[in-house]
Amino acid sequence: MATYADGVGPWKPYIVPMVGQFDAQGRMLDVNKDGKVNGMDASSGTPTTLIADAHKAGLAIHTWTFRNEARRLAYDYQGNPVNEYLQFYRLGIDGVFSDFPDTAVAARQAYLKELGR
Repeated sequence: MATYADGVGPWKPYIVPMVGQFDAQGRMLDVNKDGKVNGMDASSGTPTTLIADAHKAGLAIHTWTFRNEARRLAYDYQGNPVNEYLQFYRLGIDGVFSDFPDTAVAARQAYLKELGR
């Protein structure tokens, strides 16, 4: 693929799956009992090897779409979108697509600070 592409842009769950609980009919459960089934009823799963695999193949990797609303975030991000960005930055993502670029930049700055840069 690196012979004809510079990178790949997979959807976030292909990198960090969201894991929920389901009933016998396959419907995700309202774990937090707020009357709505959304990201807050799931946890982030074990990251896949997609970032490492892309880099090994000489490809950059950008993922999409980061948002700030708590309902779009896995429960373990504690309603804070910066926690989601930080996980992806720490995994080695090369770039992100975000509907909230100010949050993406703030999270990136926090990550670089962690690295002492």
